[in-house]
Amino acid sequence: MVELLDWTVALLPALLMVGLFVWLDVFKLMSLKEILLLLLLGGVAALAAYPISGRLIDQLPLGFSFYSRFIAPWIEETLKAIAVIALMLANRIGYKLDAVISGFAIGAGFSVVENILYLLRFPELGQSVWMVRGLGTALMHGATCALLAAVAHELAERANRRTGRAFRFNPLWILPGLLLAILIHTIFNQFPDQPMVAMMGSVIATPLVLIAIFHFGANEAQQWLAEDSAAHRDALDQLRAGVFPGDESGRRIAALATRLGDPVRNRVLAFVTAEMALVVAAEEKLLGTAPAIDQLGALFAERDALKHQLGRTTLAALDPLLPFSRNDRWEVAELREDVKRG
Repeated sequence: MVELLDWTVALLPALLMVGLFVWLDVFKLMSLKEILLLLLLGGVAALAAYPISGRLIDQLPLGFSFYSRFIAPWIEETLKAIAVIALMLANRIGYKLDAVISGFAIGAGFSVVENILYLLRFPELGQSVWMVRGLGTALMHGATCALLAAVAHELAERANRRTGRAFRFNPLWILPGLLLAILIHTIFNQFPDQPMVAMMGSVIATPLVLIAIFHFGANEAQQWLAEDSAAHRDALDQLRAGVFPGDESGRRIAALATRLGDPVRNRVLAFVTAEMALVVAAEEKLLGTAPAIDQLGALFAERDALKHQLGRTTLAALDPLLPFSRNDRWEVAELREDVKRG
């Protein structure tokens, strides 16, 4: 019974916090499968850190050594940052809300696996140790990674909302958030003889800071969606009327379609119309007004059939001209996952 309580106190708080953030998410961006994958990603980072930290850590809940206080934060936060970079490269982070949830889930997965390893290694330690690990260290791991992801998202924001251009990842987007995460982690580890102080700081600061970012992120996302949805609806109306929009992207697509000849031009128009309709539907879904699932499934099928008809060569020439940002493509990818889940 005592052992079960140790495991519960050590592992449950961070997982409950992940659940709280998912519940608070007004857009319901994360599925259970996605959360589990993020937790797994954080767990893999913890396993990568353990061959070093597991050998050098000297005392739980917080070590007294130079390594524990000054080296471990650099190694562990860098490994979590690599997980965030992987999500950014795969375009799996859309809005700041998404960044906070993803980052915290990675940190929670890191802490869960780390605490499991320590529970197995130090079963004789008391419940106070595991309370500090579960309520202090675990929440700290989630908070630092969430802040890292939120800062990186803020810095990458312009590139993510840019349309019609190839995306190039900039490592400098990660650096400020990584340094902030390392600083917070290092400060947390400076209280080895006062673990309750570190724990209380983590318990109080983590929800306050992250919920504040959540509030800001929700307002920001609502504003973006309203602006983008209005522009995309207007473009969709023009496309359905048989006219390419008059912006730079529309003019370039029209020129390409004209060079390809009438039969292909009509297919290009139909394809761009279907793509735009999916972007509009994805934004409506986030705003709570999406069409029925069967209609969306038919729209995806139509878009995919048109892609096949156009062929790789035409698509390769057309894709850089499309007026869609990485955020737009992320929204459509999220919508497709919803359609698959029914």
